[in-house]
Amino acid sequence: MQLNEICKQTGLTKKAVEYYQLKGLVSPKVNENGYREFSDSDLSRLKEIALFRKLELCTDEIKQVLDSNDKKHTLALIKQAKEIQAKAKLYRLDLIGQLINGVDVAEIQDSLNLLEQQSTIKEKLLMAFPGYYGRYFSFHFGQFLNEPVKTNEQKVLYDNIVNFLDDMEPIEIPEEFQSILDEADKYMDNEKIEEMSANIQSTYDDFDTYWENNKDNIIQYTEFKKTDKYQNSVMAQLMDLFRKFGETNGYYDVFIPMMRTLSPAYDFYYKKMLEANEKLIQKIPDVENWYEPTK
Repeated sequence: MQLNEICKQTGLTKKAVEYYQLKGLVSPKVNENGYREFSDSDLSRLKEIALFRKLELCTDEIKQVLDSNDKKHTLALIKQAKEIQAKAKLYRLDLIGQLINGVDVAEIQDSLNLLEQQSTIKEKLLMAFPGYYGRYFSFHFGQFLNEPVKTNEQKVLYDNIVNFLDDMEPIEIPEEFQSILDEADKYMDNEKIEEMSANIQSTYDDFDTYWENNKDNIIQYTEFKKTDKYQNSVMAQLMDLFRKFGETNGYYDVFIPMMRTLSPAYDFYYKKMLEANEKLIQKIPDVENWYEPTK
């Protein structure tokens, strides 16, 4: 059956189905004309996915269930983890109530310290850096930081990362760009961030396939970046702004090495990214100049 029928029967959007395909949750047959043909098995699987999403399971959790030989056991483990998270939220609400009732702040802080030890690195960073900082980390690193700090080495690294980021000079975003970033931020919910991260990672995992499927668009985009229209665009100016900010504040020389040590998963991803970039430069040498300052 075709995509439209799948969407009708599952209640999923086309973008959602494409995303779940990208994440490897469903693998429809692709006909010679490029159209996807979904089987009854695909339909059944997508109905399960739609159900799990309504139960607020994230994509990684859904994948765990679908790939498991014992779905009930996997769901039980996920349920247990979510119960812990729910209890933590209720506990924080209770602490707010205690503050209202006059409990000493130091006592509340001790309770929060114990709770914080159970938080993932991603949650801790988002708490420490709300706004653009937090969004940036969630987009670039969130998928690699879904574990709590477990070892003393990780704790030292985490503290060093927080101190480094906290001491960085704030990036000065021109007023004319601020409204653009604010508008974009409204649409960057966790699902969209996760989807964009998955798109990027899939590119690095299999660059050769990505190149074969997208080389015409990549070449066209490379040529576009040479034009005055792009060089004078808001996107080019923002990219140059962020690049210069990172180069002058030790982001690439200090922060990234610490992050690679903190998260072996990110280190593996980073190496794949470098390999993909080298392959792209071999095919389009001009890419090496993409990060030159705009004129």
